[in-house]
Amino acid sequence: MATKPNLNEHVSLIFELYNRIPHSRKITAKELQAQLADVGVNRDIRTIQRNLDVMVLHLSINKDTRDRPYGYHRNTLPIKTFGPRESILLNLAEGWLLKSFPLEYQATINSVFTEIHHLKTQSSSITHHRQPLVDIKTPNLLRQDYSPQFNAVFDQLAHGIVQRNIVKITLNQQELSIEPLSIQAHDHSLLIVYRLPNGEYKQIEIEQIERATLSTFHFEYPDDFNFSLISNNYKPTRFNIT
Repeated sequence: MATKPNLNEHVSLIFELYNRIPHSRKITAKELQAQLADVGVNRDIRTIQRNLDVMVLHLSINKDTRDRPYGYHRNTLPIKTFGPRESILLNLAEGWLLKSFPLEYQATINSVFTEIHHLKTQSSSITHHRQPLVDIKTPNLLRQDYSPQFNAVFDQLAHGIVQRNIVKITLNQQELSIEPLSIQAHDHSLLIVYRLPNGEYKQIEIEQIERATLSTFHFEYPDDFNFSLISNNYKPTRFNIT
């Protein structure tokens, strides 16, 4: 009995196929099957076609059905903008995949995201400064039982990171002004990495934040910041209320 491919194998096949579909001409499923076989990835033609149909639905792949064999090519990506939330999610997805797959997949994963990263964003600060938007400590799948306030808090923090606005957060019914620096994925949770007015770096699980409000005040991203400056204690016990 044939074994069912695991999630990593399925996702890697999607990457391998996508990386070989051209923009300027069409390629058939048979041609893709032969190219994959050349690099040691052997799949039957039905599996190739099934995955191509999924990519047509979700990855801007065009399928020419006017004649057989059907031809596939990449659609030109539309010029659009990404908001702060989309930028954070995109970087989390790329970081998780890079941490989750073996080193030999790195070039393939990077090629998938290259075109997307070339699109314009709503904030010029992303292109002018190479700030670490996200940090993937452990590539575990994240929790899904988030509280009702999570979406609103995440959205405000994402805007704060990308646009460099101070955010006021509420923890244990106390208000704290923070400079949000990055999102960190660690141990099944999403953490916000931030700097306090006194210059101290902290991190806390986003789910623990009761409320977040974006202020109109901007801050300068610290040039010397790196993740080794952060305390291992995720939940601060005392706050400097501002």
